[in-house]
Amino acid sequence: MSTGTATAATRPTVGHSDVDRLRVLLAELWLLDDQNGGGPVLERRAADLAARTLSLQQHGSASQRVRSRLYAVAASFTAFAMFSAIDARRLGEAQRYLEQSVTLAGLSGDGQVQHQTWRYAAMLAGQRGRYADALAAAEACTGTRAHRTDPFYASLTHSRIALTAASLGDKTRALRALDRAHGAYDRADPAEVRPSSVAFYTRGELHGLTGITHYRLGEAEKAEFHAHRLRTSATTSTATAPTTCPRRPSHRSRRATSSRPWPPPPASSLRPAPTRAGSPISWAASPPHSTRRPPSPPSPASGTTAPVRPEPSRDKEHHARPGDHPSPLRP
Repeated sequence: MSTGTATAATRPTVGHSDVDRLRVLLAELWLLDDQNGGGPVLERRAADLAARTLSLQQHGSASQRVRSRLYAVAASFTAFAMFSAIDARRLGEAQRYLEQSVTLAGLSGDGQVQHQTWRYAAMLAGQRGRYADALAAAEACTGTRAHRTDPFYASLTHSRIALTAASLGDKTRALRALDRAHGAYDRADPAEVRPSSVAFYTRGELHGLTGITHYRLGEAEKAEFHAHRLRTSATTSTATAPTTCPRRPSHRSRRATSSRPWPPPPASSLRPAPTRAGSPISWAASPPHSTRRPPSPPSPASGTTAPVRPEPSRDKEHHARPGDHPSPLRP
């Protein structure tokens, strides 16, 4: 009995501040992905952080609330690793990460993380051409607390359902989902603080996804209209979904709005927050930035207007299928 008591006494205490530090690292991973794209380096970093988070869960002493938050952060790190695996076209590995993330999200009881995980399940199934599975996963989002209580997440759900229904050729359902997506977005509170993983979802993004949906349905004129609205939103407003960390312009938007040469990224940008004395978390050295550079956007000739096409989302949640973005769009 005394041995067991001594062992319990030596277990490090994990508190909310430790979880907050992990969430800072998660937010910075999203910034790196937004600026430079995913890949093996970020995938390994996210998987390592997920493993360390679960180690705290197994070997640390924490309250039930802290344990739920640890599961949620571990699920988010694992989902990020899945995102990076998809960026590298490693869909089998992405499926493995997704299965882990679904389990961890269920243990967390966090509605936002559960919504995120089901969205990613829908996205991955769509990438593999399994549209019936993709639609079922998108519909599973409607059962999460985030969908029921926040119109912003409801809009995300319906935009995913619209894309998948269009891939299945269900025009009525796709158009109904689009109406609901726009209506829910109008009701969303812009001052609400939300995770960095949904910072991509702006009014312009919704127009872009609407354009892709119409194009899949064979409605080229409506698709081009929403593509123009996407461009207008991107050039007239820098507003984005509120997140838990400052949102920076994506690598694509900065290339499009600046005539200066694209600067090389810094050697490292994952900066752990200072830890309190006795914290059970030890931070490893940060990996180098990815040096991948996105292609420069085409520049139309002076005095002419380039045809506008629905563009792939900056976020891999809404990767378009091959053939979604022909050049140019014709009515």
